[in-house]
Amino acid sequence: MKDTAAPDYLSPEQIELFKRLADKVVGLGFALPAILFLESMRPVNFIGSQVMLFFQPMLRTWFTLAEYDLIQQALERRETLGYFADLIEQQDLVAKQKEREWNAQRKAQKRAQKQEKRKS
Repeated sequence: MKDTAAPDYLSPEQIELFKRLADKVVGLGFALPAILFLESMRPVNFIGSQVMLFFQPMLRTWFTLAEYDLIQQALERRETLGYFADLIEQQDLVAKQKEREWNAQRKAQKRAQKQEKRKS
C-alpha cells in the first residue's frame, strides 16, 4: 500500500487535521462519496474555499476556529483536494483490511466452537 505524501506547503497541523478528517469520513462510511465529491470539485476548489467563509458559523460546530482557518487556507491550493482524496482512499483501504482480518478471526472462532460442540 502506498503512503500518501503530503504537499510541502501544508503545515504539520494541517496534515494532522486532514488525517483526522479522513478518519472521520472513513469511519462514517462516506469514503466513496467524499472522493467523488472532492475529485469533481477540484476545478473550482478556490471558489469553494471562499464559500467556506459563508458557512463558517455552521461548520464551526465540528472544528475550532484555528482548525477551520487551517482547512480553509489549505483548500485554496488545488493540490490539497487530491491529497485529501488520496488520504481518504488510503485510510479506507486500511479500514477494509482490518475489517477483513476481524471477520476472518471471527469465522475461525466460530468454526472452533462448532468443532468443540461436536466433540462433546
